This record gives sequence, C-alpha cells and structure tokens, in this order.
Amino acid sequence: MDQHQKERWVKQLEPYRFRIIWTAVFFLLAVLLILIGFGKTLVLLIFGAIGYIIGKMRDEDLDIYSLIDAVRSMIGI
Repeated sequence: MDQHQKERWVKQLEPYRFRIIWTAVFFLLAVLLILIGFGKTLVLLIFGAIGYIIGKMRDEDLDIYSLIDAVRSMIGI
C-alpha cells in the first residue's frame, strides 16, 4: 500500500475514528472477560489505569498533589 492509498483510507475513516477505537476497546475487554474472567480483568484494568496515571504525571511533570486536585475537581469534592 503506497502513501497515497494510506492517506485516502485515513481521510475516509476519520469521521468514524472514535467508533472504531471504542469498538476495538470493548471487543478487547469482552475477549479478556471471556478468557480470564471478571476479577483478573478488573485487576488488569486497574493496573493499566495506574500505569497511565504515572505516565501522564511523568510526561506533564505533575506532582501527586496536582493529580489529587484534578481528581477532586472531576468528582466535585
């Protein structure tokens, strides 16, 4: 596939990008639930979220207090 064809595909699929992404995410979640069960999938998702938070803190040079403030503002405390 050459560069022109890739750009054409990306342009055609762009209006549907979030549908494609979220469908893939929930399909993967369903496969995990079927293969390893609810508890192990939940632990995997929790560790993934913790990894994301740590990575975000490192990327944006945030400290734990700014993270706590952001979470508090999100949940309205």
